[in-house]
Amino acid sequence: MRFSIDLPEIKPLSEVNDIYLKELIISALYNIGKLSEKEARTILGKTRREFENLLPQFGFSILSDSPENINLELEA
Repeated sequence: MRFSIDLPEIKPLSEVNDIYLKELIISALYNIGKLSEKEARTILGKTRREFENLLPQFGFSILSDSPENINLELEA
């Protein structure tokens, strides 16, 4: 899936790049329960530890997974 976003060229957005946006979107989808941790890690190519360290950078907790996703992870 591909999509594009036009952002204004202002100083607060100067460090926003494709990688940052991908990590933010995947972390947000994980946070709201649309992706399991394993799915999110696979998409981002990160280890469990790397993904757990990434979440707080966007204000998300590593403990926010839904019961359904927890069960899915336990079965994997």
